[in-house]
Order: sequence, then C-alpha cells, then structure tokens
Amino acid sequence: MRLLLRGGPGDGQVVTGGGETVIWRACLYEVTTEIAHRQGHDLRVYRHRPDCCEPHGRGAEDRCE
Repeated sequence: MRLLLRGGPGDGQVVTGGGETVIWRACLYEVTTEIAHRQGHDLRVYRHRPDCCEPHGRGAEDRCE
C-alpha cells in the first residue's frame, strides 16, 4: 500500500508500507485516520513521532520499538 508521511524529515514523501507504524530513515511514523489525495490516489496518512527519531538523538528508548 502507498502512504503519505506527514511531519519530520519525511514530510510529503509517498512510500510503500502499511500496518500501525512505518520506519523511514530511522524515524517512526504512526498511522492516522486521515486520507490524503496525491498522485491520483487516496493515501493513508502516517504522522511523525518526533520522540522516536534517530537523527534527533532519539529512538533507542523502549517506547519507540
């Protein structure tokens, strides 16, 4: 399934994935109830978790796995 990332370093990226969470470049994104229309398709929106992002010195905590 194709999905849209919102927020963080992946903001606006359309990627393939699914499930409750998606990892993009060492950052965690969580599924939302939002749907966005992009590239002629309806895409599920995944929101960035800033507390679980390796580039920001985070992500090793248990709550991020």
